[in-house]
Amino acid sequence: MKRKSIKKNYLLWILGICFTSWLASQVLIFAQTSLIEVAAAVDKSTITIGDRIKYTLTITRDKDLRIEQPGPGANLGMFEIKEYEIHEPVEQEGKIVEKFDYSISVYDTGKFVIPPFPVAFFPSDTSKEFQLITSEPIEIFVESVLAGGDAEIRDIKPPLLVPFDYFRLVVIIALLVLLLSALIFGYIYYKKRKKGEPLFRKEIILPAHELAFEELHKLLASSYLADNQYKIFFSELSDINRKYVENRFFIKALEETTTELLESLEDVELDEQAVDKLREVLDLSDLVKFAKYIPDKNEVDSAIQNTKEFIEFTRLVFEPVEVLKEMEGEESSGGDPQKIETENQLNSTEDKK
Repeated sequence: MKRKSIKKNYLLWILGICFTSWLASQVLIFAQTSLIEVAAAVDKSTITIGDRIKYTLTITRDKDLRIEQPGPGANLGMFEIKEYEIHEPVEQEGKIVEKFDYSISVYDTGKFVIPPFPVAFFPSDTSKEFQLITSEPIEIFVESVLAGGDAEIRDIKPPLLVPFDYFRLVVIIALLVLLLSALIFGYIYYKKRKKGEPLFRKEIILPAHELAFEELHKLLASSYLADNQYKIFFSELSDINRKYVENRFFIKALEETTTELLESLEDVELDEQAVDKLREVLDLSDLVKFAKYIPDKNEVDSAIQNTKEFIEFTRLVFEPVEVLKEMEGEESSGGDPQKIETENQLNSTEDKK
């Protein structure tokens, strides 16, 4: 009986410890998530082309938290921002509630998604370390103005026929165009031959990494950083990274959000260290462009260095022609050492002659 009682007490003791640990973890999670909340809502999710949607972003935060207010240049995907309004913060149940209204519209039909809205917050007024929290994406369906009615589009009535010989007029115009084109071509050809230049220039297409480094060099030579124009600088820095990814991996990086771009790169199977460098550059660029964040010198230098290292780590490496020829020679000889040695001896004999 004593053993059963002891086992029962041990079991109750263990269950009590587990319940206490679980309860403490839930309290900790609630304390972390209750500091700030970001909610997004629209007044209607189905519209017709040209209709406006009221997109409301609500930020509920603790009094001690500091946030970077969203601006009118927010990234809302395919939606165009028509109007922008900031409401005065109000206090509700010990929290600060801030609302931002966007009047947006889109001029195409189909299903569109308002991407997650990033909000940067700081634990205190003196803290320089920020964290990001995003709202949930919202789906919007855009219908044609003719989708729900019996409207009928009729063809325009053709013009009245005039008794005129259009065929002869077309032939005359075509002959004049051909004659003028021949005269222009002959003049250009004469000028090119006189200067000794080729008639058609060959366009030199640079590799993706060389083009990216060339654009990065031009950006660093600009005066954006000296004039504290961080938004323009990071917009162009983000475009350099996106153009490089698009030219290197054939991904529509310029049309995708940062989250969509990083998801597309998962199929490429890049090194995680290289992807982390790109993620840091794009996250900081989005923060500067859309949240009006002002980075310090270390963050700017780190973004530039991460861009250089990401391009260097992922650039396409071309094998020298001599190496390729040697590999083809070994494959054609079947990898027979004796045959290869014989060919080398014949080549050395011909060189001596």
